[in-house]
Amino acid sequence: MDEAESIGTRGILVALGLATPLKRAFVASVLVGIVTFTAGLPKAAFTEEGELRPQRGMTNDPRATNYHFLVSPLSAGLIVFLFT
Repeated sequence: MDEAESIGTRGILVALGLATPLKRAFVASVLVGIVTFTAGLPKAAFTEEGELRPQRGMTNDPRATNYHFLVSPLSAGLIVFLFT
């Protein structure tokens, strides 16, 4: 086997500068955040005036939402941190 084949996934991550789980989690969070932002998901968490909508479980406001704009990126980062 030549050296390029024997590096493996961990070696590739180290070569890319993602040697620690914290770095990989940060990159995953940023990438998921960019994808959710371009998909327009943060719009559901804000009113037309630009204010953050209240969470549904904490208030009876009719404008309340179940979605928070940081849930997806933070969840992805946590999963990557725990399982890599």
